[in-house]
Amino acid sequence: MASGASGFQPLRVGAEGAAVTGAETGAGAPLVLLHGLGGTWEYWGKAMSLLAGRARCVALDLPGFGHSDRPIGEFTLDSASDRLADTLRALDLGPAAICGHSLGGPLAVRLRLRHPDLASRLILVGPSGLKPVPPWQDRVVKLLPVYTVARRAPFPWERWLLRVTPLRHAALRSLVDNPATVDHQTARNLVDGGRQARALREAIDDSFATGLGEEAARAAVPVAAIWGDRDRMVPPGDSHALRDALPSADIRFVRGCGHLPMVERPEAFARLLAELAAL
Repeated sequence: MASGASGFQPLRVGAEGAAVTGAETGAGAPLVLLHGLGGTWEYWGKAMSLLAGRARCVALDLPGFGHSDRPIGEFTLDSASDRLADTLRALDLGPAAICGHSLGGPLAVRLRLRHPDLASRLILVGPSGLKPVPPWQDRVVKLLPVYTVARRAPFPWERWLLRVTPLRHAALRSLVDNPATVDHQTARNLVDGGRQARALREAIDDSFATGLGEEAARAAVPVAAIWGDRDRMVPPGDSHALRDALPSADIRFVRGCGHLPMVERPEAFARLLAELAAL
């Protein structure tokens, strides 16, 4: 999905060197969508189209991801939330329902804590930061220097891998329950997000840091969460940590999908998000 297609209005807010990009569609109550590690605003495209009749949907590329400028200094939840707050104010988007996926979950909570006027409620989708990462993820992170070097290749070799079915399935297996259900364009968007990321190393550190439950308990707005019931990246069992820290959290599950319910089951996800965001 390309910016400007199918009713999406491209966004670029801020001066050169500090601009945040994304897209918006629809009208109504404001809904802000923040992607996860290695993602882009395009992850939300299908859900945005489904919600456009009842909300002003704004999906943003996090600083250093997609086409947003790299953060000045290192990526941190504080610096990223401040940059996004400037963007939301420029777009006249507060207070809004803020929905954050994976790394976007703790970022949404931090945005509420640092800029309480901008968030009326929080919806966390498979959020990181509730429990320490499992050993297999830590081993993958240790391969990041190899991937960083490989990204310098003058051709998008990741797209070539997607054309080989076993490799395509292996590349997507940690993100979705059934890679066979992901169309080729969506798969390209998923791998392109990693190639475009310029703040990947620093963002990983914040994504894997724990403490989300305690911060969510201080948010002082309604907090809800959505999990794919077959999420391999942030297992559904992690929801207990959120429940323990914030018993009032409204936690729901989307059946038959992994870490990207907005990609795998956009209709079911959009219905649930509309309910939890009070659209």
